Amino acid sequence: MSESALAFEQLRLADGRWESALRASALAPPDPGFAARIRAIASAAEQEAAAFRTADGAGLAWPPLPAAREMNLSYELRRGATRPGPAELWECFDAAVAELGAALEGVALSAIARAFTILTDIAHTLADEIEPIHTRTSLHG
Repeated sequence: MSESALAFEQLRLADGRWESALRASALAPPDPGFAARIRAIASAAEQEAAAFRTADGAGLAWPPLPAAREMNLSYELRRGATRPGPAELWECFDAAVAELGAALEGVALSAIARAFTILTDIAHTLADEIEPIHTRTSLHG
């Protein structure tokens, strides 16, 4: 398998995992699984970052996605939603989503990879913060 074919396959697999993680979060109710859904998105974003780095190294091209900076990952993760955890982390999350959207509007695979990496880090941090909140709620609710 050529380097570009391998890179394309990695992107295909990463995109599938990303879409699956977003679907799981799409209309989910606020429940103890919230942190796990965010962690799944973080893990999928990490795989996307690696796939985009590989694609960049293989010299693949990226077709810009117009208006991607306006994207919302899911209903439960949108700005203005009731989101547990520190507001400042959610502000960082929103900024990371906006940065990813801006990168997806361009053609630089390295910028897309960096944006996915930033989203990975903040989503993992959010999941770590939210998990104890939901654990306490489950134990006392």
